[in-house]
Amino acid sequence: MITGEMCMLRLKKISEVPRVEDGFRILIDESWPEGLTREEAKVDLWLREISPPPEIDEWPEDNPLFNEADLDQAENLNQIRRNTIIKLIRNTEKEKGTVTFLYSTVGSIKQLPV
Repeated sequence: MITGEMCMLRLKKISEVPRVEDGFRILIDESWPEGLTREEAKVDLWLREISPPPEIDEWPEDNPLFNEADLDQAENLNQIRRNTIIKLIRNTEKEKGTVTFLYSTVGSIKQLPV
């Protein structure tokens, strides 16, 4: 942890100018923002895993392939994945002092596990 500085989580649009105060910058969008290079974005980590796949909302429950046990298993695996991501974010926050989540769509913000 950086001594003398407070740990902090921030939220910022990817289109905003990167600043030193941002600390460790994590992109939370499923796809890379159009027209923006990695150098311009100054992203330290791209966590597409935070965003659920778009087809998850499209799966009809009356589909014969829909299986409640499979759904429960998927939810358990998703919870393990989210807990791992939260642990990674918290450890990074302790180590770096500030973590800034970067987004280009409002939908990305809704998926934050913290």
